[in-house]
Amino acid sequence: MEKDGGFTLVEILVTILLLGIATASLSSVFISIRNIQLQSSYYDTANRAAAREIESLRNDSYATLTAGQTINFTADLPTTLPNRNGTVVVSAPTDGIRRVDATVTYKAQGKTRTLTLSSLIGEIGITQ
Repeated sequence: MEKDGGFTLVEILVTILLLGIATASLSSVFISIRNIQLQSSYYDTANRAAAREIESLRNDSYATLTAGQTINFTADLPTTLPNRNGTVVVSAPTDGIRRVDATVTYKAQGKTRTLTLSSLIGEIGITQ
């Protein structure tokens, strides 16, 4: 009596099960990578927006910066940031120097993220 060289039903089911598990594992890796890329993109966008606002303030007249002043630049933030808010707080640590703290907050994946950049702006300029 000769035996056929085919697969049994159990072998086929086990193979399908293993392929399903491998596919599910790979898809979860791709989803995780996509989420990390999205978070990185949001962070980069927020960082660039805060730096751009600081440069804008640096290019304005020093006299326009008053200690205790809060500047809202939410309208200037890119619309790609979800639930965004941008503020700058001006302080005067010493005479002739203004410190600006630009803070961008946004909400991603149910969590509020905050990025703060700080810079000193001098009365004479940054080269003196």
